Amino acid sequence: MKLLDIVANTPIPIAYRIAFITNFYREPLLRRMEREFGVIRPEWTVLICLAYQDGLNPRDICEITEQPRNNISRAVASLAAKGMVHHARDSADARRLVVRLTEKGRETYDKIMPIFVEGETKMLSALTPREQAKLEVLLDKICRNVPGWRQ
Repeated sequence: MKLLDIVANTPIPIAYRIAFITNFYREPLLRRMEREFGVIRPEWTVLICLAYQDGLNPRDICEITEQPRNNISRAVASLAAKGMVHHARDSADARRLVVRLTEKGRETYDKIMPIFVEGETKMLSALTPREQAKLEVLLDKICRNVPGWRQ
């Protein structure tokens, strides 16, 4: 018996399949990222957010990612120590800390992201391009409905 057989026979087969896929996609890539680049998961979360929108406050990152404040704060401090981000007080509001990618942080992001893209490409290779597009639409619909079903 394989894990997938158990997953298929639970009362929550879709949620289990999503978790199954996530684990087999994400975990090996995160371990590789840590081994090759010295970046751990919370740091990667910060890098992704800043690559999307530079100049965020750590609290913004917590709200975007639903990650605990202490994880994000430690990740920002660690990335700053590694020279991947710079943080300073916001010129418009001195109480607010603004975090920005450094050149090293951007370069690191640019080296790591293709590894995750390649992993996603392999994961989706079982689907036709049309099926991939449909899956993306369906997952987006579920994601946008999260506020309506979270407890």
